[in-house]
Amino acid sequence: MAQDETQNVQNSNKDDYRMWLGGEVTFGAMSELDFTFGPSFGIMVAKNMAVGGTLMFSSGNSAYEWGLEPYFRYYLPVADQFSFYGDAYFGFGGGDSNTDFEGGDYNFLDFGARAGLQFWFSPRWSMAASTDIINYSSVNNEGEFGAGVSFNTVSFALFIHF
Repeated sequence: MAQDETQNVQNSNKDDYRMWLGGEVTFGAMSELDFTFGPSFGIMVAKNMAVGGTLMFSSGNSAYEWGLEPYFRYYLPVADQFSFYGDAYFGFGGGDSNTDFEGGDYNFLDFGARAGLQFWFSPRWSMAASTDIINYSSVNNEGEFGAGVSFNTVSFALFIHF
């Protein structure tokens, strides 16, 4: 009996874990803010499909920003430990900017798609890197559309799967 139990533990793979908890860190030119931290939670809803959400906090240049970003994720496995993924996301939040002449509070709304690569270094732990490929952002009801891959702003994430 003990041998069977040991074999089951050794034969577990990343598909056995349906939820994850983690966080991401972004360095780059995000709305003139220098640093973003975002705790994240997700759950697989079907094979290669997941839903999740990230709570974001950004700061830099005497300003800060907070937001909530629910997302839908689709995985494209390329090897046992690697998967490409695409996220469709919708974000909203606000902040306080003291960097311009007027300063003051603002709110934002954004949505778009991002591409990423995820690597499982064990069945329970993975890391990912992603960047926006298309997005729309609106700050205080003034919108801006963007498209293209930018390596100036890359998000890195670490996840534990359970």
